[in-house]
Amino acid sequence: MAQNRDPRNVQAWIIGSGIASLAAAVNLIKKAKVPGHQVHILDAHDGSGGAIQVAGDAEKGYILHTGAQPYFLEPCVEDLLAVVPSVNDPNKTVLETIKKRETHDRPVEKATTRAIRLSQGGMSKVDMHRTQIGPKLRMDLIAFIFDNERPLESKKIRDVFPDSFFQSEFWALWSTMFLLNPWHCAAEFRRLLVKYLSDLHTHVETHKLERTRFSLYESLIVPITKYLKDQGVDFRFHAMVTDLRSYPDSDPTTISEIVTLDNGKEELITVDPVDIVIVTLGSMSTGMQVGSNQQPPSQSSPPVEESQRGPGALWEKLARQSSKFGNPSNFFTRTDESKIETFTITLRNSKFMDHYIRLTKDQPGTLLNAVGSPWCLSVNVPNQPVFAEQPQNVDVIWGYGLRPEAKGKYVMKPMEQCSGAEILFELFSHLGLATDELLSSAITVPCLMPRGTSMLLTRSHHDRPNVIPHMTTNIALIGQYVEIPDDTTLSVEYSVRGARMAVTSLMGGLQESIPKVRKNVLWDAFELMV
Repeated sequence: MAQNRDPRNVQAWIIGSGIASLAAAVNLIKKAKVPGHQVHILDAHDGSGGAIQVAGDAEKGYILHTGAQPYFLEPCVEDLLAVVPSVNDPNKTVLETIKKRETHDRPVEKATTRAIRLSQGGMSKVDMHRTQIGPKLRMDLIAFIFDNERPLESKKIRDVFPDSFFQSEFWALWSTMFLLNPWHCAAEFRRLLVKYLSDLHTHVETHKLERTRFSLYESLIVPITKYLKDQGVDFRFHAMVTDLRSYPDSDPTTISEIVTLDNGKEELITVDPVDIVIVTLGSMSTGMQVGSNQQPPSQSSPPVEESQRGPGALWEKLARQSSKFGNPSNFFTRTDESKIETFTITLRNSKFMDHYIRLTKDQPGTLLNAVGSPWCLSVNVPNQPVFAEQPQNVDVIWGYGLRPEAKGKYVMKPMEQCSGAEILFELFSHLGLATDELLSSAITVPCLMPRGTSMLLTRSHHDRPNVIPHMTTNIALIGQYVEIPDDTTLSVEYSVRGARMAVTSLMGGLQESIPKVRKNVLWDAFELMV
């Protein structure tokens, strides 16, 4: 039910301040020409960034919730960053500074070691350039890629492929890159293959993962937030949206009121029919627990249980109104299938980098999988510094385990029950680096995310709502849990594309088309399978 709105008369209410919401605000200002002071961003937290936020310091240990992001510089993200000024050089855009780093400033060595195996014969590199899967699995993959998606939606990946597939180097490469487990959605795996199969060897050249000088928070969130504030955008932090009221109750749905809880006080925001409301649905950080070097997450902090409030509860209320708003229970109640554990290692006066270079024969800039780890450990070793204020004698690396419920090989208990120091011992043991010198120089902060891969869970056709729900007049839904045909979730591009779709549909009359989702053509699949 799209209509052309006059940008001079629109009040835009954006709920959430993650990358999707920030992108929506930028598009409203730059493409829809809505004045900045008419754009309002409401968030229960004390700052913008969502799941990309960072915390900590060199003394207590840094915390990165999001480390390596494969292919985040896709078309919609590039368009967004091309209009946001750099914080350090306002005469250049964020995109220009990233491109400059890629071509001039970034180390050029190709870091090709994607996996390493420790055995009785010693440490060995696994050559992922030669991913052998055999003729049968090769044909299975080709048939899978050209299958129809609809019948796959409720199927797990392991419902489609035999057990032998999950022992292959091909699966090791894709699962660690995209946080996949065999019980995740087969349709989502198919989308990943269709979109990224032609870049199979780029998955191995892991230096291409690192596209920004500092963390994604400092490189993306900070400049976008500054730009929006400079444009007069009204940021309202500590404002939790608890309900969206519509009038009339029947279709077509028009949001008429926003209910917020600001420092314990309930407030009502009136929404006129010409105004728009853009809602980020859910959060992968729901229920997140942060541990310490001495304690596991479950003993260090109470869970950030936003399912009882904030974006999770708001989505539940919308879903109770109508099935057109999706089914949040499908994604938020299956924590045994969606939990992962990340960890950030802060090393002071350490020789880790020297050991690492000798071990891998690569420079920093790698995403490394520890083959044979029961926790399915991977670690991102970026070029330093990761933070602008990071001391020269400090190194920061980030990693994750896809199976935090499993018992370790060297630490005989589940990862989720381990302190940061125990996680580091397990990781360094797999790398053959568990020396007292290296272990004593580090602070490791673990972060358990019970719903960290919830957007990858199996789903039925209506579990993910459309960006513009059926029979609505002034509301759009964005984030990792909406349905964007052909695109792949758990990515910055997905959030930014959804935001652009939301603004284009709600405002109407915009001439610029949204870039198509990239797809492999027929010959890509056959060429890369030989």
